[in-house]
Formats: sequence, C-alpha cells, structure tokens
Amino acid sequence: MRYRPLGASGMSISALTLRLADSSRLRAKDWRALIFTALENGINSFQVEGDSPELLRGAGEAFASVERHLLFLTWHVRGDATALGQQAVDNLLGAAFEGLGLSYLDLILVNDPQGPALPPAFEAGLRSLHESRALRGLGVASRADIDPRLLENGLVTAISSPFSLSSGWVDRHRIRQAAQADLAVIGEDYWPQALREGGELAAPRPSLWRRRTDPLADVGGYAFLRDTPGWSDEDICLAYALTEPSLATVRITADTRADVERLAAVVERDLPNSVCAQIEMARFSAQEREKAAART
Repeated sequence: MRYRPLGASGMSISALTLRLADSSRLRAKDWRALIFTALENGINSFQVEGDSPELLRGAGEAFASVERHLLFLTWHVRGDATALGQQAVDNLLGAAFEGLGLSYLDLILVNDPQGPALPPAFEAGLRSLHESRALRGLGVASRADIDPRLLENGLVTAISSPFSLSSGWVDRHRIRQAAQADLAVIGEDYWPQALREGGELAAPRPSLWRRRTDPLADVGGYAFLRDTPGWSDEDICLAYALTEPSLATVRITADTRADVERLAAVVERDLPNSVCAQIEMARFSAQEREKAAART
C-alpha cells in the first residue's frame, strides 16, 4: 500500500479508502473480517455510510483493535444538506460516537448544499464538535462547483469528487483547484456506472461512410478495458484514478475479502503503456465527437 499527504494537515493516509455502507447480506463478523483484511493490506482510511446495528458493531470491534491515531475515519452524513439540523447532529453522536465507540472523527462528509453555508443549527453543532476536538474537519461531496464561501468557513478541510478515465475538464478543474487551496481531495466513482453495467462510454460505432471520412471513427472506444490480459475493467479504472496526483485517496467499495485484496494490489501495479495511450485516445476522440455534434 502507498500513502499520500492529506492536504495541508501534515497527515498521510492510504491511497485507498474503504467505503462501509449498509448491506443486508453482511453480519457483524463479516464487517469485522472485511476491515481486518483492509488493515492487513495497508488500508487505514475508512468511510462509513451506514448505521445498521450489524455494521456499527462489526466496525466498532475492528476499529477498537487498532490504535486510534493509526486510522483515518470519515462519517458520511447522507441526504440533502440543506435539510440538516440539530437532529442530524444528535443522530451523528448516537451512531458514529456511541455506535462505533469513537472519541473523535477525522472527517464528517456532507453533500454539497449548493450555497455559501450549511444550515445554521447543523453548522453550530459541527463547530461545537470541532471545538471539543471530537471532529478534525469537514468534507464536501460535490459533482459541481462548490461555493467558495463554503470552502472558506474554517471547518472544511476536504472535498469528495468524482474522478475517472472519462472525467472531463469540469471534474479535473474542481480537483486541481481544491488541491491548490490545500484541501484534501477524495476521489470517488472511479469506475463509471456505464462500464459497471456492461455498457460503453463511447458513442455507437459510426456508419461505414463515416468510418471512411472520419480519422477518429475507429479509435477512442473503451473495448480495451475488457481485452487487456491480466487486468479487469475495474482494475484499469482504479489504476488510472491513482495516477492523478491531486487525489489524497480513492474511495473503493468491496463486499468480500477477496475484492479488498484485489483492489489493494492494484495500488502497486503500473498500467501498461498501451493502455495509457488508449485511454488518452478515447478521451480525445470523445471530446472531438462532442465538439462535432455541437456544430451540427
């Protein structure tokens, strides 16, 4: 496992962050085993996105076996950030602190409220936690531009943003600006949904006539993701996301110990040169086709 600087905090965390979300299939012992496997593979960063009793019990037992300062723990407050109030703070105290047995959280992650501030009652609760050293920082998850005033409120230390081999200028600009502002950047959605569902990111294959006249018609697809020996499409997408130096960590989701081990192993692998070239060709040709479509 490799470790990366966490913004301007002076801390380093694992290049991968394991997401822990409610699952009806997993019992407490399964969550405990999953987290232990992650720890054994060098992952020390975890993002909790559920509050089921089985998840909280299993995760709490696993975290208690490790010295707290060796872990980086994030709690994601789900839902519309504009609707959060004191009840959300109370729920947070009950689930994250009592349920997991924690004395503090490294990061609380909220969805972007699309405005300059969080609801007053909720923000006041977070500031109280921060002042009592029960909270080290606030993160904002967004797929759009984040209001600069929100990022400058003194609590925000990180953003969470999509980043994948299909990310365009908007995602890349958001990530680079956050990194330049000394904010830690958590990469998410490294494996685009279209690929997860067996689809394609590229446009349908053009007609024979267009293939004769368009020099980009036969390049730029993503079929190579399934045709590269020794690599799955998910592994390639993850390895590509890890090449972005502005990301402090990339969030992964895994339901089995084998998946955790496989994804952790990707960190130590280098993408074949041919794959890197094909990714850039795919991105370039997709951009050119978008421009062509806009002109018609």
